[in-house]
Amino acid sequence: MFWRKKDAQENRRKYVRLEKSFKVKYGIIKIDKEIPVQFDLLDSVELKYNGHTKDICEGGLCLENEDLKKLLRTSIKEGTELKLRILISGEDMEDIDTVGRVIWTDLEKDVCGIKFTFILNEDCIKIRNYVRDEYVKNYKR
Repeated sequence: MFWRKKDAQENRRKYVRLEKSFKVKYGIIKIDKEIPVQFDLLDSVELKYNGHTKDICEGGLCLENEDLKKLLRTSIKEGTELKLRILISGEDMEDIDTVGRVIWTDLEKDVCGIKFTFILNEDCIKIRNYVRDEYVKNYKR
C-alpha cells in the first residue's frame, strides 16, 4: 500500500491517545451561543449520565455508553458542550472536572469525540503524564 502525503497529514494527531476505559459522569450544558461558558457557573449542571472513555489524551476523549444511544439521536450533536468528571481516582490521581465540546459523533457505534474546551493546566499535565507512563510501561513488555 502506498501512502500519499495528503493521507498522512489527514491522519496525523496532535496528541498521543491511550486506549483506556475510565468512568465518566457528564451533563449537557445548556448555553446561549452568544455567551461564553464560564466554569464557575457550571455548578448547576447535573452530572446525570454515566459513560466511559474508549480512549483519552490531553486534548480530549472518545466517550461511549448506552445512554449515548438515545442522546446522540436527540440531545447531543456536534457542537454540544458537556460538563465532564473523569473518574481516575483509582489511578493514584484525583478525578478531573472539565468541559468539552462534541466534535464528532458515530451513530452506528454510539460514540462521540470530545475536545476539551476548559481544563486546568495541572489536569492536562496529569493526563499527558499518565498516557506517557502507560506507553513506557507497555513498551517495556
